[in-house]
Amino acid sequence: MKKEIFIAAAVIFSSYAQAQQDSAKTLNEVIVTATKTPVKQSETGKVVDVIDHATLQRNAGKTLTEILNYQTGLFIVGANNSPGTNQDVYLRGAATGNTLILIDGVRVGDPSQINNSFDLNDINISQIERIEILKGAQSTLWGSDAVAGVINIITKKGGSKKISPSVMLSYGSYNTYKANTGLNGTLKNFTYNLNYNHTDSKGFSAAYDSTGSQNFDNDGLKQDNFQANIGYKFTPKFSVRGMSNYSKYTAGLDAGAFQDDKDYTNTNYSFINTLEMMYKAKGISLHFSNSFINTKRLYNDDSASIGGFVKYARGRYLGRSYVSDLYGNFTLAHKLSLVSGLQYTALNSDQYYLSISSYGPYTTGLGDSAKVNNFSAYASLLLLDQHGFNAEAGIRYNHNDLYGNNATYSFNPSYNIDENTRVFLNISSAYKIPSIYQLYDGSAGNKNLKPEESTNYEVGVQSLSNNKKNSLRLVAFKRDIKNVIVYYTDINYNSQYINRDQQNDYGFEMESNISIGKRGNWINNLTYVDGQGKEDNVKVNNLYRRPNFTLNSTLTLQPCKDLTLMPSFRFVGTRLKGEYDPGPAMMPQYYTLDLYTGYNFTKQFRAFLDLRNITDQKYFDVPGYNSRRANYTIGLSGNF
Repeated sequence: MKKEIFIAAAVIFSSYAQAQQDSAKTLNEVIVTATKTPVKQSETGKVVDVIDHATLQRNAGKTLTEILNYQTGLFIVGANNSPGTNQDVYLRGAATGNTLILIDGVRVGDPSQINNSFDLNDINISQIERIEILKGAQSTLWGSDAVAGVINIITKKGGSKKISPSVMLSYGSYNTYKANTGLNGTLKNFTYNLNYNHTDSKGFSAAYDSTGSQNFDNDGLKQDNFQANIGYKFTPKFSVRGMSNYSKYTAGLDAGAFQDDKDYTNTNYSFINTLEMMYKAKGISLHFSNSFINTKRLYNDDSASIGGFVKYARGRYLGRSYVSDLYGNFTLAHKLSLVSGLQYTALNSDQYYLSISSYGPYTTGLGDSAKVNNFSAYASLLLLDQHGFNAEAGIRYNHNDLYGNNATYSFNPSYNIDENTRVFLNISSAYKIPSIYQLYDGSAGNKNLKPEESTNYEVGVQSLSNNKKNSLRLVAFKRDIKNVIVYYTDINYNSQYINRDQQNDYGFEMESNISIGKRGNWINNLTYVDGQGKEDNVKVNNLYRRPNFTLNSTLTLQPCKDLTLMPSFRFVGTRLKGEYDPGPAMMPQYYTLDLYTGYNFTKQFRAFLDLRNITDQKYFDVPGYNSRRANYTIGLSGNF
């Protein structure tokens, strides 16, 4: 393993040293997620990666999670499984549910999920302008769940023309059809962006047929997604924006690892609504957002196809989130500003499960009294470019109506040694409130749970070449969590969620962006993560399904003006299987090789071919469940 790491590091360093041309990521890129206000990367001590619109366009045949899987520090289990599979996000090795998802800076989640995580199947990349990935503990500005970091999905807004339609059609492996149409524009002070996406895939069997002779059926996906963004500028200082996103999809499921089920389906509904008001004047910027998120998940299985103990099962899971956030950015002095705000969150869920066996019906649920409210106040001082020195220091007070109070802090100094090189240090804390399921589950819920609390340390350096066209970043990190919430079963087989374990993780990241003349660029990143939990002072290896080592490499070339070639290589190291997964304890390493080709026939009309897993590798992110073998997508897109 160490040999592989050093070889990959040597490739990145040597390539960086030799490259001399064309543009790449720079420290001057403007980001918003790090400080809740627009700043240059050179002015923050936080680690941020940006997936820009051009990158999203070059990945038009992929899903959102497939794209995220190529980013530094991210590993998403389910991204390459059958369509509609649950997407478990692991950032820097942190457990699923410890990465906060935002849409346009507004937190989103599903209270009906065990970890309050958000279903990334509900967002289509055709509706996204860019994505900012903020690493490390970020609860001081963003609140609960931002333990390992934040993924901010920034949606498309109005266009530059009065009316600008767009369309995309594609077909691919597993009889997958995708159609997308959009309309955007600006009419004086009014902006709009409307987008509809439809996906229909026959799919492949979610479960793996180890014998190859059991005739497992295909588990497909049908999805419809509509998004609307509208905005109006009442005055040069005051504007309003609203966004609605509706998604419905039905996916086939199987009975379990290596077990087929021909009549088990999952139907998911998601309805996200946000309203934002913004006021900007000299020395002050105020922002208010209010969001309502309604989710519903329905599981149906008559179990006749496998003849199991349960003859019929139906589950219904409803989640509702209300989030209000009021914050302002205030200029206190030259290069000194304050971000301060208040946030209120109300979560509730109603869950019901019915199963029928030869022993009769069995029901369980939470009821509509399962709810939790949260109030926070936060403030952060930001010092920008004081003779090359930048610093951010903040605190957050949080009040939860069940467990009481807790607080977090952050301290992020950075120093620009010269115009090419920045060093930074982050010391910050984070928390994750218990989910509604963990609090109210009929058999294992525990209303006495405390929040998980963590401390995060980062140190790193980012550098540009002298011509400002190549970049390199090295980061080391450490994360300590206490009061980890676990599902515990005692010797009498009584189960309950409790606070018990500690978790101590560490690792490093390396990223380079290398320009290749005027023909393109080469992006490399590698991540190493390790860690252990502690149970009754006994250390345990528990980074289940999370690789110690990942390497991603993407080469983007334009051999001629209208042709784009993008080969990509991904390596995933060995990892522990899930705690209850079948098979050997250690899952083997694997690699995949992809190739994207795009051609612009005109300025408005583009064709693409996306070949994935070209070498047809057989690998498993979850033992007993299939991952995509060699597959392709071919498509046409137009913007008018």
